[in-house]
Amino acid sequence: MYRYILLFLICCNCSFGQFDNQILFKVNDSVIFVEEFHRVYNKNIELINDVNQKDFDSYFDLFINYKLKLAEAYEQNLHTDPKYKSELNKYAKQLQNTYLTDKETEDMFLIEAYDRTKLEVNVSHVLIRLDENNNDSIDSYDKLNSLREPFKNISLNDFNEKYNVNQNMIVENLGYFSAFKMIYEFENMAYSTTVGEVSIPFRTRFGLHILKVNDKRKSLGEVTVGHIMKYKNKSDAFQAIKNISDSINNGKSFEYLAKKYSEDKNSSFKGGRLNSFSSGQINSIPFEDAAFSLVSTGDVSKPVETKYGWHLIKLYSKKNIKTFDELKYQLLNKLKKSSRFNIISDSFYSFLLDKYKITYNNENLEYFISILNSDYFQNKWSIPEDIKEEQVLVKILNTEFTYLDFATFIDDNQKKSRIEDYPALIRDLYQKFIDYNVLEIYKNNLETENLDYRFVIKEYREGLLLFNLMQDKIWTLRDSDSINLKTFYNKNKSNYKSYQEDRGQIIGDFQDFRESEWIETLKSKHKVTLNKKAIKKLKKQYD
Repeated sequence: MYRYILLFLICCNCSFGQFDNQILFKVNDSVIFVEEFHRVYNKNIELINDVNQKDFDSYFDLFINYKLKLAEAYEQNLHTDPKYKSELNKYAKQLQNTYLTDKETEDMFLIEAYDRTKLEVNVSHVLIRLDENNNDSIDSYDKLNSLREPFKNISLNDFNEKYNVNQNMIVENLGYFSAFKMIYEFENMAYSTTVGEVSIPFRTRFGLHILKVNDKRKSLGEVTVGHIMKYKNKSDAFQAIKNISDSINNGKSFEYLAKKYSEDKNSSFKGGRLNSFSSGQINSIPFEDAAFSLVSTGDVSKPVETKYGWHLIKLYSKKNIKTFDELKYQLLNKLKKSSRFNIISDSFYSFLLDKYKITYNNENLEYFISILNSDYFQNKWSIPEDIKEEQVLVKILNTEFTYLDFATFIDDNQKKSRIEDYPALIRDLYQKFIDYNVLEIYKNNLETENLDYRFVIKEYREGLLLFNLMQDKIWTLRDSDSINLKTFYNKNKSNYKSYQEDRGQIIGDFQDFRESEWIETLKSKHKVTLNKKAIKKLKKQYD
């Protein structure tokens, strides 16, 4: 029985419909609805290996027993235990994080990123560096716009010689890359531009760019190689790498020679082996091209020249692009560290603002602009004594935030501000103030606001209670249980070889026996009231 009880402790993140409010049964005064049984049954049924436990009647008995144990746990006030409450709160905080995002937008970005990992783009670009806060970029925009045609039609070398004489622009070929290898604005423009065409000028935090898409190809997947390197600034580097190449061709071990001669000390001690990489991950197009051009495991390249030096490259393995499910969590981690996540965050806050029917605009902000002075930028500003501290500034759901609340927030953020434009500063702080508080209110009301979260936290809350109860009543064998265990063995001796050899199985069977007796006690202690009509209808549906 132990293995089946554990099924009710498994928590998953699923979406469910509304309760249909049809009562299935009661345990004492606790009501269990039909919809809850649907949810638990459909989630757990495939996890049950015993065919006998899969029929409706057997599973329904398990479900009733589960609720009986839960009633016992509450009667024993296990839900008030400090350790239980601490563990529950810790889990709730972790679980909340999965609901504090715009899942629809997040999924859209994940699918987009996966599609882009399957297609690599080869890009050249021209960059005029501009300060991130520099909005005076009209001249730079016009200049880049005028260079689109020559950038499209002539080589990079010719372009540099003719249009970049003073080297005031960065002109380079970036090679092949896919999702997350470049900042999102650049990646977007690369994937949306046709092969052979040059983009319109566009802005990133680095400045203004135009880019040309030289090629698009299916992803080469992932490659694992090793290398032997000689630094380029040494006059005999090429001859040295050629001599090593000859030694390998004559049967010498690549790994031995890497340890002895490679000047890349980060990999030489490992026989030259590097971490696996995909296109765009290595800051060297010649190295990357040579690595991916190797065909069979064990192949070693001819000497390859890069800006760092001369290399010999050995292939260890090649892998095709993984499936979406295999890459999903890796992509999600990258997503959370990228600028894409700001878009998801903004989308979620927009959802919250719409939900609570508020905006970032507030006519009362003029007052806060008027009370700022230069002390603020020296971290010396203080809240005026005559502030109308009880006056309501904004109401979110049922919570009112006063002038004093926002003034305190302004005071706490003095060190974080470098903007000397009072109106812009106040608007920025007010947006952060609203974002923080709508999020806190949503988190505090998540169990009533979000049906999915309500079900999952309910399962964990009950499952943890049941686990603690079972641990105390059934699973923990005390010294006083040794006599009962021996008695159980003597009564069922024919099922086992000898006591010591089968002790593990004997303990498991003894726990099942003790649990079945305990269940009968619970049935007599707690009143179960069945809705026979609902049960009959449910049984017919599943049979």
